[in-house]
Amino acid sequence: MRVVTGAALMGGGVALVLKARLGLVPLDVLHAAVADRAGLTLGCGIVAVQAVLLLLWWPLRIRPGLATVVTAVLPGVACDAVLAVLPTAGTPAQRVTALATGGLLFALGVALYLGARLGANPRDGIIGHLAQRGHHPAAVRVALDLGCLTGGWLLIGPVHAIETGIVGAGSVVLALAFGPLISRLRRLIDPGLAGAHTHSGAPQSASGGQARR
Repeated sequence: MRVVTGAALMGGGVALVLKARLGLVPLDVLHAAVADRAGLTLGCGIVAVQAVLLLLWWPLRIRPGLATVVTAVLPGVACDAVLAVLPTAGTPAQRVTALATGGLLFALGVALYLGARLGANPRDGIIGHLAQRGHHPAAVRVALDLGCLTGGWLLIGPVHAIETGIVGAGSVVLALAFGPLISRLRRLIDPGLAGAHTHSGAPQSASGGQARR
């Protein structure tokens, strides 16, 4: 239940952030760029990119879990469902509220799915795998985010990305806020983590993808 609820909240959060038109987080910039170029909905773009990332698990010999499949598909479905009924935020106050609410829902969704310890989503699984092999998780996360942001921005076009609100100040705010916010929410949801070191980008081995033997 945590995985399904978390994945749905992640998708709903992305939809709200998109409607704010203040900037998406790096991975969602890539999702939006792929969707724009391929003539897909944002939800389908999310699923397509996550499928490609999941394919990278095979050569890395990472074992998927239940949450891996759910978080690769359900956020995209939920995102499209919310976008179909949600109006675009108009006033500056509405846009900021949509950005903050969407960011909070997304972070809560991540905290819930990680707390279930049933596997990692495709991106987090790759980060966790590289972290277990000696690479600093923060460095890996930053490198992936920069790659997604740059690739998505160039794919959709720098001017178009800014004009449509796909890239903006909100991209920076959310990118900086998500790590601490998700860690705090995980501790609130699971008090047992209070004394443990956790980070949002690379799930602990109990909750993330693990290498196949």
